[in-house]
Amino acid sequence: MMQLYYEAADGTILNLMQNGIYAQDPEALTQNTWSYTTISGVNGLARVKRFYKNVQTAKMKLSIMAADKEEFNTIMYEMHRIFEKDVRNMTPGKIWWNNFYKEGFVYSTSNDDYEELFESVEHEIEFLSVNPSWIRRTTYQYRAQANETGTLDYPRDYGYDYDRSDILEVLENKCIGEANFELIFYGAAVDPQITIGGNVYGLETTLKEGEYATVNSITKKIRQYSITGEETNIFDKRDRENNIFQKIPEGILAVLRSKEMQVDITLYDERGEPEWI
Repeated sequence: MMQLYYEAADGTILNLMQNGIYAQDPEALTQNTWSYTTISGVNGLARVKRFYKNVQTAKMKLSIMAADKEEFNTIMYEMHRIFEKDVRNMTPGKIWWNNFYKEGFVYSTSNDDYEELFESVEHEIEFLSVNPSWIRRTTYQYRAQANETGTLDYPRDYGYDYDRSDILEVLENKCIGEANFELIFYGAAVDPQITIGGNVYGLETTLKEGEYATVNSITKKIRQYSITGEETNIFDKRDRENNIFQKIPEGILAVLRSKEMQVDITLYDERGEPEWI
């Protein structure tokens, strides 16, 4: 069964397919439009210079049907409070379509066909997406393994120098093109790094047991967290010889790390439409 719900910035969930709220035309949310610019080409004919996406809006009708007046008022009040709070706080929520989400605000609502005797109304919402893409997050976990000494001789050349303290694994990026990502390095580790598809992602910092550091290519933030949860900006601790925010290429990629290194890699699959089912 399809899942469709709104997740507020504070984590509150509003189901849009049950409990008295029923989306009538969720496919309206899947509209996908690229904007474009043109330049004059030879013979005066225009040609496309680039494609890009702006913020987008979509309208969706919700049928509100309650068992009694009290339930109806509760549904309408809670729905308005959730949407209104995110707009007033300027904190986008998420509309989830199964495993995909789109960030934005429900910034406009209207009502039609109110039936007081049946505690029902047709409630139209308009969603403003701050990021026009549907996003699915997929996390790959790489954990510590028993260490050995010596050298490794793989049957094919991956273009890396490594010994038995390293491990060579794979990561498959099934996204459409390069993918944004978040890395989480776990302590204990000194100068943690990982090589993905030939690019080195590394930090010049020390992580104690229980500490971790995050690298996010979307926000361009690098943070370190202590055991107690204290957050420190360690942007200046990045490996400056490599681009730590380089997107992850599409396809099957070699992943090189030390066997003691523990790291999570989350890929952001960004696309114009979610997977329908």
